[in-house]
Amino acid sequence: MSRWYLGLVAVLFSQDLAAQAVVRPEPKLDAGRVVLRDALLQFRDSLNSIDAAASRLQRDYRQSSVASLTSRARVMHQACAGSVRSVPAARKTVIGAEASSARQLQRRGEMVGALDQLQKALIRCESEFAAMSRAGEGEKVRGYGNDRARRVQAALRGYEKVLAQFLSTMGIKVTPLGTQPRPLAG
Repeated sequence: MSRWYLGLVAVLFSQDLAAQAVVRPEPKLDAGRVVLRDALLQFRDSLNSIDAAASRLQRDYRQSSVASLTSRARVMHQACAGSVRSVPAARKTVIGAEASSARQLQRRGEMVGALDQLQKALIRCESEFAAMSRAGEGEKVRGYGNDRARRVQAALRGYEKVLAQFLSTMGIKVTPLGTQPRPLAG
């Protein structure tokens, strides 16, 4: 009978131990991956200004004055122009990234292709919003600005998907802006 109780006690206590897991810290990045991560995050931050400008344009285009719409188009133009200037540096960093496996080589090629596609979309955004940011073009912004902004945002979402896959394959963990690492569960 005492063996039965001993067995029951062992089973009850072992359930708690089975639920525990070993949590290991993230591995440190080597110098090459740190440079890659920093360059891509800097580029990502430049793209956030486009997203913010597009959201402001889409939010209140119905009530805004013609002058305000022209100003919003100018902000979109400047945001796209700034990001276009950042693409070559990001592309150069991606091409120079060390890829040791076939999967990493594939993802690097996809990333370069995504950067090229995004650059085309940003150049188009820059030229379209440059035309709309001239004086007297406010109604044109009201009519066509949202569609143009949606196109740019769709290009950004496509790039972000490829970026997430690339970073994951390269072993680079990136948390969303403004979040803190989660403490270990106690």
